[in-house]
Amino acid sequence: MENLNQKMANYFQDNQTLLVDELLPGTLNELELDYTEKDLNQHYDMLRSLLDRVAKSLLRTDEETDAAEPGYDSENYFYAQGLLLKQTVDVLCVFRLSLLKHLRNSNLIHQARVEEGMEVSEQIIFAFDAAIRATTENYNLLKEKEHEEFERSLNYISTPVVLIDDSQAVVPLVGEFSSERFEVVMENTLEKIKEYGLRVLYLDFSGIATFNHVFINDIYNLTQTIELLGTRTILTGIKTEMAAAAVQADMSFENLETFGELRHALDSINKK
Repeated sequence: MENLNQKMANYFQDNQTLLVDELLPGTLNELELDYTEKDLNQHYDMLRSLLDRVAKSLLRTDEETDAAEPGYDSENYFYAQGLLLKQTVDVLCVFRLSLLKHLRNSNLIHQARVEEGMEVSEQIIFAFDAAIRATTENYNLLKEKEHEEFERSLNYISTPVVLIDDSQAVVPLVGEFSSERFEVVMENTLEKIKEYGLRVLYLDFSGIATFNHVFINDIYNLTQTIELLGTRTILTGIKTEMAAAAVQADMSFENLETFGELRHALDSINKK
């Protein structure tokens, strides 16, 4: 004889379309949300898929349910539309409540023992919670990736390699540099050296307000790499404090040409 879990699992799998058709319109009306026809079709498809996973969760442990849950918007359709996470979670919460009310009035629940009905309800709630957790985690990961890409683009734009002529360029270093930002600077600089076949590169430190040993080490590694590429490296605008810190860190720039100001370096190098 089938227990209530098996009966409910079969019910969900056999009636996915009917349940979504019945409960989704009321869910959206309650939330006062307007969707395009394409958006509605996405919700229909995703809710049917979710009900299939809920059915399977009734025959699994909580750990197995969590591990198997990909999230509601697993293909990131609504994320790409700019839909707030809250709206997606609201849809799941209201639909879940409507589903539980529907089941409470069904013969399956009426014929079951109270303990069985409560246990099944708890498992359904857990399955929806697993979907909400996975959806939230996916959303946060996408937002984090989006933020990192934005920061990378911003770093790329904020520290350009400015061509002076066909063989010379200057990299104006401005502001504070995290390891991530400097990594972008290094990649961009080395890429431009190769792309344009630069003979001379000026690294201008006039816009550096603060620095630490990590920054000095990064600069030292950059200058060494540039030298290995055969490009003449000239440092300008280095403050006394930075020079002293470099010496203390055993990363002296004494083998490189240095000038107090960029214009003095340009005048001197281009007169030769």
